[in-house]
Amino acid sequence: MSLPSQQTTVKIPKERRRSFMDYGGANSFNNFASSFSRAQQYSGSSLMEQFEDGRNGLLRGYSDSPSNIPGEEVAISPLNEEAIIDVDDDGGQRSGRGSDRLEYFQFPSPGGGEREVRGDSESMIDELTPLVPTISKQDSHKSFISRIGSSTLPQTVFNSINTLVGIGLLSIPFGFRQSGWIMGILLLLGSAMSTNFTAKYLGKILKHHPHLLTYGDIAFAYGGRFFAILVTFFFVMDLIGAALTLILLFTDCFVIIWPHVVGLKVFIVSIVFFTSLLPLNILSIFSLMGILATMGIILIVIICGFIINETPGSLLQFAPTTLLPTNFQNLLFSLGIFMMPWGGHPVFPELYRDMRHPQKFSHASNVAFSVTFSLDFAIGATGYLMYGLQVDDSIIKSLMQNDNYPTWVNKALCLIMGILPISKLPLVTRPIISSYENMLKIAPRYNAKSMSNKVARVFARFVFCCLLLLVALLFTSFGKLMSFLGSAICYTVCLTLPLLFYLQLNKAQIGIIEGILIKIGIVISISCAVLGTYASIVTNTAK
Repeated sequence: MSLPSQQTTVKIPKERRRSFMDYGGANSFNNFASSFSRAQQYSGSSLMEQFEDGRNGLLRGYSDSPSNIPGEEVAISPLNEEAIIDVDDDGGQRSGRGSDRLEYFQFPSPGGGEREVRGDSESMIDELTPLVPTISKQDSHKSFISRIGSSTLPQTVFNSINTLVGIGLLSIPFGFRQSGWIMGILLLLGSAMSTNFTAKYLGKILKHHPHLLTYGDIAFAYGGRFFAILVTFFFVMDLIGAALTLILLFTDCFVIIWPHVVGLKVFIVSIVFFTSLLPLNILSIFSLMGILATMGIILIVIICGFIINETPGSLLQFAPTTLLPTNFQNLLFSLGIFMMPWGGHPVFPELYRDMRHPQKFSHASNVAFSVTFSLDFAIGATGYLMYGLQVDDSIIKSLMQNDNYPTWVNKALCLIMGILPISKLPLVTRPIISSYENMLKIAPRYNAKSMSNKVARVFARFVFCCLLLLVALLFTSFGKLMSFLGSAICYTVCLTLPLLFYLQLNKAQIGIIEGILIKIGIVISISCAVLGTYASIVTNTAK
């Protein structure tokens, strides 16, 4: 049978002239860039949009697995295909169609209807575009659009590593100082393995619930609207905390050159305000600069270890270290530091949906977490060997305060530490800005061309940056903030919630022993979150 006439038209864009960047097939440079750009959309999308009319109405009606919906059947397209599946009201499948590339898809409009997008999907990414098309419901019979993404395994691995590798690794040497070698290695390895495990659990949830697209969708399916909003609150707190750590990192580095803490914080927050006015596609380019800056930090740390031959700051003569923590409270303090680098779990459902072959997600996760663990351990062990019990809460501060290094070291670090916060802060704060703009009904999608709407958005962003500055002035310790975020937020988002989601949403696939182990994991995760949060508040981190 054929589809209704209104659904059979597919417009294929004109084939553009091929360049050397197109060679390599699915893994060409252009396709890598496209995959990276799509992956950045989650960081800049609105957290609250998932609770608006279109998707929220769909999730309310289909919060269970499609196979469990009485009288309805939803078919999912084959790999690397887009399909429109029509289902009669009595549950019978009417027709379907597939294509190798997505050229026609639909998104819920602000009013709850739908807007059609035609042409080359790569050229239409904007601030309102989700990473993958939303499943759509239309007309008197049910019609669903389900699309498997186009990112290959290497592209997904790259995007996953980019999600995981961040400023959290800068405090890992400090974590070793608090925990000692034995417990530090066990905690870092344990956090990597456990979060890798729960990332793959999220993939299994999406596999058995194909109507779910994001972490927020999973939260909605688990506990409804209130619970999803509660999870969003955790996201917002995490993003605010991430912004504060970047501001503190910038201040701690440049205060050595210009000893005016308040002035430095005003300067970096002012940059946040002006960059918040830039389009999202430009901000996505900044993220690539952040990757290069992070790699530059790792390279400089290793080089510095061989520049001088005496401690502190040398890999030719190790600084004094300990095998075990000096006290139990310091060990608890380190829990959050070793969990902080793995806080990218909210992105993994979208990365899963964007895969050309989702069955390879488990392998992609293994590779991404292994590479990230290797980088984290390398920087943590190197920094701890170089400075030992004198290492600061950021390895950058220890390097910049060491007068034995050549002058180019501080200049290079200043350049990198100028690039890193500026490249990451706009994308970190964008979801928060989008969220309150949606709640205040001043987001571009409501009345983009209205001058009063534009003025209101600029004023609201100015107020937000002022509030961010006031909060930033209250925090002075980079290490304590990292420990608090890792304990209070990351244990919850990366371990506790994914385990709870999987335990309920995939209970049909869980055996008795696995169910018991998951419940034990939930108890351990909550205990670590509580104890680590307490330690991050009461511990004095002064040398």
